[in-house]
This record gives sequence, structure tokens and C-alpha cells, in this order.
Amino acid sequence: MVKPHRGDVVDVTISHINEKGQGIGALDDYTVRVRGGVPGDQIRGYIRKTRNSRREIELKKTDLLDAETQRIEPRCGHFGTCGGCVWQDIPYESQVGIKQQLIVNCLAEAGIDLELDTPLLNHTSFFYRNKMEFSFGVSENGLAELGLHVPGRFDQVFDLEACFLQSESSNAIVAYVRDFVRSRQLSVYHLKHHEGLLRFLTIREGRNTDETMVILTTSGDDFGDAKELGEGLLATFSNIICVIQSVNDRKAHVAFGDEEILLAGRDHIFEKLGPFTFEISPSSFFQTNTHQAEELYRRVVALADPKCDDRVLDLYCGMGGISFFLSERVKHLLGIEVSDSAIQDAVRNSARNKIENCTFMVGQAEDLLGQLAEKDERFDLVVTDPPRVGMHPKALKALIKLRPNKIVYVSCNPQALVRDLKVFSAAGYQIEYGQLVDMFPHTPHCEVLVRLVDRQ
Repeated sequence: MVKPHRGDVVDVTISHINEKGQGIGALDDYTVRVRGGVPGDQIRGYIRKTRNSRREIELKKTDLLDAETQRIEPRCGHFGTCGGCVWQDIPYESQVGIKQQLIVNCLAEAGIDLELDTPLLNHTSFFYRNKMEFSFGVSENGLAELGLHVPGRFDQVFDLEACFLQSESSNAIVAYVRDFVRSRQLSVYHLKHHEGLLRFLTIREGRNTDETMVILTTSGDDFGDAKELGEGLLATFSNIICVIQSVNDRKAHVAFGDEEILLAGRDHIFEKLGPFTFEISPSSFFQTNTHQAEELYRRVVALADPKCDDRVLDLYCGMGGISFFLSERVKHLLGIEVSDSAIQDAVRNSARNKIENCTFMVGQAEDLLGQLAEKDERFDLVVTDPPRVGMHPKALKALIKLRPNKIVYVSCNPQALVRDLKVFSAAGYQIEYGQLVDMFPHTPHCEVLVRLVDRQ
């Protein structure tokens, strides 16, 4: 073939999707990646980027010539401009089917024989998130903007009219903050010059308590209007419980800072999952889909099927969500988590809920598991919910040495999951059960539950 160049218009057929949800096709000996493409699509587009050394092409879709998967009118007017929703033009049930096939393909490629159960669908495909981060930017005419990022651009923001993933009230909060910023002509942080004040707006909601937290992430510059903005938000929106300024004076473009300043209200909100109440601070990790998190935790308990005298280990326990649900059924549970603030949340919330059979340790899983193995500790059941990269090889080795009877693995990355499952299988564990739990409609993100049993 003629060497492809940026701007060339080509046609490609999508054969499958990768772990990032990109449609994958082939153009001679080049691999073609297309955002929004799904298996069976015939797509025409222009080449945005080539990596000749890797024989890869990134294609920008301009026309859908033919499709095996039905397309519908997206609800959001920002669809295509926004880097968030990838599949809002695909019926929800079809989205889940594509995710299920992605997991099936990953298992098959790894030689793992596992028939997945029927997926657990989300109760709704819209308004399911309890947390969103919005970014500040500047328009071409110098006007402050507040919205989300365009696909693949960390430095380009579009002005948000409405997002249908969080609550409807969050859109009104975004509009209020934007109007305040413009009326006071407040500056926006510049990612190259590292000047300016405003960086992010984060909205966290207790979906079962109707309590909302608003966090404004700023640089270290003076924010003389901060108190007025905080008190104005509290007075205007009855569901807002607290407004907090998070000061990030570093160059890292992240929405959490090194200092938190309470502008109005109290410094936390509450959320409920099942019978448990959680106190959530600005830095707390909490599943961003409240309703489906409760369903996920109940499924973990059902798959674990613990006995009343079981000793349980919860790896990567976060602030203790899964631990609390298991605590009602077991003798004792030990939670391990690398984040000190998450462990503090777990301890505080276990006391709040009068849970007395859970203890928590802070540290790297691979280090603490090794110490437990050296002490010849024994656990009947282990639940592991590792980060996207999967379990550390040393953690895997130490966990196998502990030899629990049963393991329930919660994964957000099918590629990392199958890699770890192969290690467990080689060590004598039988992979008994697998199920997709859909947490994030309109995105390719997958949450998978797997149960393993020791057959040695």
C-alpha cells in the first residue's frame, strides 16, 4: 500500500473493540483505531494520526457507511464533541452486548474456558453518576468556560449546556458557577503558562440522602470572592450541604489539592448503601454509581456465600464498601488498602455503623500479604478489587501462598483480569463463575465478577 498520511480519507471495517472501547480494523498491514466504532461497522474517515513504527492509524469517523449495530439519536447535544460518552448513539442493551463480547474475546484469547452469566444491567442509562469533575477553560474571545474535555484533548474544554450522566440539578450548579465567574471576571488557570485561578469544579452527590458537595479546585492565587460564591451556592440550592475550596498549587492537572478550605456548610456529606451510612469527605473514594454499587456489593456477597465462622480478607478495600456488606455474614474481616485516607474513612464509617468485626490495615497489598503469609495466617475467603492494572505479581504470589478456599475477583479491566486468572488457574484454582456488572452506560468500561475455588 501507499504509506498512509495524516488527512488521507480511507474506508475500514471494524472487526472488534479493544480494552479502551476503540473500534479496531485493518488497512493492509496497519491496525486502525476508531473512536465510536463497533464490530460490523463500515466506516469512512480521515487519518488523524499515524504511528508508522507500530503500524497503527488513528481514524476520525466522518461517515458510517454500513452497520450491524443499530444507531439511535443521542440524547445529548454535546455527543461527538464531548470525550465522555462514546456509545450514546447505540441502544443500551446493545452496548452491554458489546461489552459482554469484549470480555468473552479476552477470555478466549487467554485460553480460559468460562461461560459468562447474563449481564447485570444498570437500572437506568442516564443520571446514574454521583460525582463529576468539570474543567475551566477560556474561549477564543477570552470568555471563561466551564464544561468537559473534547476527545483526546486535556487542554481543550467546551462550554457545557447540559450533561445527562449526573443529576439535573448539577447542570444548574454548573451554570450558576459559570455565571458567577464571568460576572466577577475571575481568571482561569493556564496549563502552559501556569497562571490563573480556577481549575476544576467537582460535584459530589449523596443519591440516597439528597446531599450535595461542591468543590472548587484553584491555584494558590488569591480567591477574594470565594466566601461569597460558597454562601451563594448554599442559599440558592437546598441540596447543597457544603462548598469547599481545594488548593492545588502544583503543575499537575488534577482536581484534588494539598489544602482544603471550607467556604460554606459542613465539611462532608452522607450517603447510604443498603443499611450502611457513609461519611464522604472531598478526598474520599466512593463508587460513582450509587445504585449499581449496592447491586455489585450484594452480588459479591452472594458469590462469596460466606459462612458465619469465616475469616475474610478484603484486598484493595477502599473505604470499606464491600467489607461492610460482608461483615453481616462473617466472623472477622481484615481490609487492606494503600490509601491512608481511605483507611481512615473505613475506620470512621465502621464505628458510625457499629461494625465491630472489621479491622483495616494501610499499606501495599504485596507487602502486607507477604507478611501475612510469613505468619502462616489463614483466610477462608478473599475478595480482591484491584486497580485497573490488576494485582501486583508479588501480591498474586503471596495470595496463592495464603491458599484461601475461595476468591471473588472484582475487575474493571478485562485484560488485567485474564492475566491474573491464568496465574490462579496454573496454581490450582478453578474458575467457576463470571458476570458483567454494568456500572457506566454509554462508555466501554467493564466491571466483571469472577469466583475461583481451590481444587487442590
